[in-house]
This record gives sequence, structure tokens and C-alpha cells, in this order.
Amino acid sequence: MRNQLRLLRDVSALILIACTWRLWFGASDFPAVPFFSFLEAVSRTVDPILSGVLVVALFIDAFLAASRVARGRAFVRSVRVEQGCDVTFVAMAVALILLNQHCLQPWMCHFLILTPLLWPQTSKSKLTVDEVGSAESTDDLSDDAFFQNAILWFTASIYAWSAWSKLDASFLQTHGPKFVGAICDAIGFSTRFWTDRTWQITAAALPIGELIVGVALLFRKTRSVALCGSVLMHLVLILAIGPWGLNHNAGVLLWNGFFIVQNVVLLVAVRQSGANAGLPRGECTTETSTTWKVRCARRRSAAVLILAGAVLFPAVRSVDCCDTWLAWAVYASSPARVLVQVREDSVDQLPESLIPYVEPRPINDGWSWLRIDLWSLAATGTPIYPEDRFQLGVALFIAREAGLRADIRIIHEEESDRWTGKRERSEKAGEAAMGELAKRFLLNSLPR
Repeated sequence: MRNQLRLLRDVSALILIACTWRLWFGASDFPAVPFFSFLEAVSRTVDPILSGVLVVALFIDAFLAASRVARGRAFVRSVRVEQGCDVTFVAMAVALILLNQHCLQPWMCHFLILTPLLWPQTSKSKLTVDEVGSAESTDDLSDDAFFQNAILWFTASIYAWSAWSKLDASFLQTHGPKFVGAICDAIGFSTRFWTDRTWQITAAALPIGELIVGVALLFRKTRSVALCGSVLMHLVLILAIGPWGLNHNAGVLLWNGFFIVQNVVLLVAVRQSGANAGLPRGECTTETSTTWKVRCARRRSAAVLILAGAVLFPAVRSVDCCDTWLAWAVYASSPARVLVQVREDSVDQLPESLIPYVEPRPINDGWSWLRIDLWSLAATGTPIYPEDRFQLGVALFIAREAGLRADIRIIHEEESDRWTGKRERSEKAGEAAMGELAKRFLLNSLPR
């Protein structure tokens, strides 16, 4: 099971990086905002080098993972290379994320946490048992079962926290009805006579269904049904955000496709582990039993710590200590945000690449919207990082590059109230006032 998931992770990461390559290789004019201020001086020429090393590591690991899947086991030397590829992947990805908050895409966060749970290892046994058709001993199977459960718990936490982030008034009033409308339009179901209450009830069904799937994954008796339900859930979501619906970017669709394949692999593994329960297994160790068990114990202890952190960390988002995507709030509409405006008579000072994202406002007060969210999608192929400090950094970059000292302003909207959906708004006009706002954030808000 782990071999198939390693190959899936590698291939999915390579495809997603290819779809969003301008973000990773610094090939766009969209600004990079590091997590810490001391990284502002790092040249952006470093990013392509780090990304190149990351891609090479994934290619090598994908080849070795495919070989392992084909022959059913791995040699010690190839395992060492796979482990080196994992370490390189994590190190390069973390470095890129620290240099640019925008690189903390939810799918990259997902793959980084999966990596230690898919850590490669040699099998304790070499012989194949005809009755079971496996090259693993009882201890090997027990170790696989442990990490299978860990991945199931991690997947369940993603669904649960994602659902929790959408169970609020803001989602029911904005994103939720849009998703429901897209699904209904795609299947030809009329919503012409729906009331506002009907829209909100059907919108609430989306996160409630996701929460039910997440909870059901935690229990052995309901896992198979939950995994089947999760596949259906992702297919419906693809219907809503795909070309037939809201037509979101390819990265979001591919990440949903990853979940579908991953959950099918887990479903097969869950059913196979149940079917093989109680069957006799042969054993032929390649190393002493004591040494092998010690290594297993260490791996499991590390996995438990990582899993506990991944499952519990999103809880601190309620006290503003966890970013939106780190808390799996991927479709939430509640996060704080920054909206950018430019004086109409200063629009011609903007770089030519930004002119298409200037939009007039209904109120003619001399200011126009500058849609940095659309700029992000076009320039990097990814949604803009959903943190107000990052979006403020983008606004400061525009002010600096275009020389808009007093001719730019932002509308800072705080996180919406869970029960009413209302937000507190404040206005900051001019680069100096925006710079003062940047000092309020614990993490960096200034671009490289």
C-alpha cells in the first residue's frame, strides 16, 4: 500500500508543479513574500535552483517507487536512495515555502505531511507465501497496518477541519450557494424557485457530508463505506469546480483527483487486510528480529508525533495562530483579506501586466479595484495565498514598483463572524499607512 501511495505522491507532485511551474521557478512578475523578514534579501534566482533539485528528487523517487511496485520489494541500496529523495524533497519544499508564503499550497502541505508516513523501508522477509500472495511477514504486515491507519486518520482530519471551516454563516451566504448552483447546473437540475433558506440548507449539506465522511474514516466498521463516500464527494466537487461548473484552476482539480486515487488504494488495502486476517504467514528475516523491531518502534513513535501535530495544529486557527490553508480551510470564505484600490488617474503608472486586472467601481469616487486575486491565477496558476498579511505584501510590492506613494489604498477586512458573516473593515491609504499595518503582523508582510 505504501509503495503505491509513494508513487502516487511523486507523480501527483510532479504534475501539480508542472501546472503551476511559474510559481515554483520564479517565472512570473507576481511578488514573493517570505515568512521571515531576514529572508527578504535572498535573490529570487535561488528559487529555480531549489525547485530544480526538488523536481529531480521526485523523478528519481518516482522511478524507484515504480520499480518497487513492479517487483514487490526493494533492495537496501535503493531504499537508501529513496530515503535521500524524501529528505531532499522535504528540505527543498520547506526552503521554497519559507522564501515565498505563496508556495505553501494545500497540496504541497499534504504531500509534506504524508512523506514521513510513507517512509521507505526494507522488508523483514524475502519469501512469498502462496496462500497470501505477499512477500511480507506478520511483523511487516503489522507495520503496514499501523501506517495505513495513520494515513486514514490524517485524511479524516483533513475532511473534518475542512468541514469545520465551512460551517459558518459566511460560507452559507457566499461560496456554498455558488457550489450548489454549479452542481445543479452541471446536472441540469433547476433551482429557479428556491428560496434563500433552501439555498442555505443545501449549502450546509456540503460541509456536513464532508464531516460525516471524516468521522466515519476513524472507525473500522465504517471505513469502507466512508472511503466510497469520499470518492463520490470528490467527484461531485470536481463537477462543481471543473469546466462544467465554476471552472477553477487545474491544480485544484488535480488535488481532488489525487484524493480519489489515494482513497481507492486505501479502500483496497482496508478490504485486503480484513480478508487476510488470521491467515498463516511464513517468516525469513534478513536482519535480527530485535533490530528490526527497534527500527519499527522508532518509526512509529516519530509517525505518532507528526500525526498528532498534523491533526491538532489546525485547532489553533481559532486564536489566529494557524494559517488558513494549514488548517485545511481550502474553500472557506471567512478568512481576513486585503482588497486593493488604485486612483483612476494613476492607473497608467501600473506595470503593463497589471492593467487587465483593473476594474471600475460602481461608486465613482476616483478609485478603481485592482484584482490581485485574478493576477495571481493568471501569473502563477494558483489562487492567491489566503492571508491578509501576504495580500498586504502584494499591495506594498505594487506601490513600490509603480511608485504609488499616495495613489494606492487597501480595504482590510477582518475574519468574518462565524454566526453572522459580518466583517470589520478598515481603510489604509498610501504606502506609509500600509507599511504601518504590516508591523502589526507577527510574520513577515514585506516582499522580496
